[in-house]
Amino acid sequence: MIFALGFLAASLFGLLLLPALNARAARLARRRAEALVPLAPEEIAAERDFLRARFAVEQRRMERRVEAVTARRQADMAAIGARTVEAARLSEELERRKIEIAEGEALRARLSDELDTARADGQASLATLQALEEAHADLLDGLLAARRERAAAIESAAAASQEDLRARLSAAEDALAQALSARRDAVEQENADLRTRIGEVADALTRRERLPGAGAFPPSAAPSVATARG
Repeated sequence: MIFALGFLAASLFGLLLLPALNARAARLARRRAEALVPLAPEEIAAERDFLRARFAVEQRRMERRVEAVTARRQADMAAIGARTVEAARLSEELERRKIEIAEGEALRARLSDELDTARADGQASLATLQALEEAHADLLDGLLAARRERAAAIESAAAASQEDLRARLSAAEDALAQALSARRDAVEQENADLRTRIGEVADALTRRERLPGAGAFPPSAAPSVATARG
């Protein structure tokens, strides 16, 4: 049933398209018949002019395309030349950079060697400095010990000298006291002798000038009289 309905629908659709197909077939048959009929001279000339014009237009289009392609090719060649120059410059720059890198590597190696040498020298100098510091510390310890010993010896000598000085001072004081005592005794003896002489002189004057006797002069006045006479 479904197939029958489909067949009927297709038949109706074919019947609807049949007039259009018939008209197209008629047009194609007429054109084929007209193509078989020879053209007039005017139509032939017009067709030739049309073909020439069409060829000229196509040729001009082709020339313009060739010119565009040539201009594009020239631009590409110029760009290629510029790129070639740029590539040469970059190649030279690359070579120069390689040389600089090689020089930098050589400089780095030299500086590394110098750094290793300086580090070794620094370690040796550090060891020498440590040895010198240890020797200096030992020397300072020795000097401090010697200074302490010397200070102790000086203190001992000072104590001994002080004791000796005290003994000498005591002896000098004793000698001075003895000398002062002897001097005082001598002065007293001189004073006694002076009084005796004054008494004798006074007695002589008394006898000569009949002055009062020697007993009239007190003992304390004798030095004053001696001083006045002197």
